[in-house]
Amino acid sequence: MSVNSQMTRTRILECAKQEFMECGYQSANMRRIAQAADVTTGAMYNHFSNKAVLFDGLVQAPAEEMLDRFRDIHTEAKAALSKLTFVHMRETAYSGTDWMLEYVYAHLEAFRLIFCRSEGTRWASYLEELIAVEEHAYHVYCDAFGKSGRRIEDMFLHINATSRFQYLVECVSHDLPYEQAVAVLDSAKRFSMAGWQEFLRLAP
Repeated sequence: MSVNSQMTRTRILECAKQEFMECGYQSANMRRIAQAADVTTGAMYNHFSNKAVLFDGLVQAPAEEMLDRFRDIHTEAKAALSKLTFVHMRETAYSGTDWMLEYVYAHLEAFRLIFCRSEGTRWASYLEELIAVEEHAYHVYCDAFGKSGRRIEDMFLHINATSRFQYLVECVSHDLPYEQAVAVLDSAKRFSMAGWQEFLRLAP
C-alpha cells in the first residue's frame, strides 16, 4: 500500500470513528463519512467494502486481543486449579481486572464504540462473549472451592458475571478518567470478593 493510500485509509477511519460515535452504527452514513474524509464514495469502497468492514477496522484488533487474553487468563487459572488457594484466586481476579481496565483505557475509543455504538454489528454480542467466559469460570471456582454444601443458583452466577462487566461499561460510557475508573473497580473488586467469601465459606 502506498503512503498516499495509507493516509487516505487512516483519514477514512478517523472520520468513520466520529460518525459512528455521533450517530451509532445503524444511523451512520457512508456518504457522510466519505465527504468528511474528502474522498469519493468509490475511493472509500476501495478501502472498505461496506459499513460493517469499516466498523471492524476500528474495533476488531483490540477486541479480539482482549477476548483472547481473557480466555487465556481463565485457562491458566483452571490448569492450576489443584494448587490454587483462595488467596491466589483473589490475586488472579484482581490482576485480571486491573489488566482489563488498563487495556480498555489504552484502546478507549474502540471499546467505547463496542460498548455504546455497536448495535447492528457483530460486536453487539461482544459483552456476552466476555460474560460467558466469566460465568464459566465462576462454575469452575464454585466446584473447586465450595465447602458450604449450598448450591449457588446458575442465574445468580450469570447476573453476577454480567454485573462485573457492567462496572467497566459504566466507566467507559460515562467518560470517567482512568484514575476514577481504577477507584471504582477497586471498590467493585473488594465488594465482589467479600461476597465470594460469604457464599463459599472461605477464609480471608
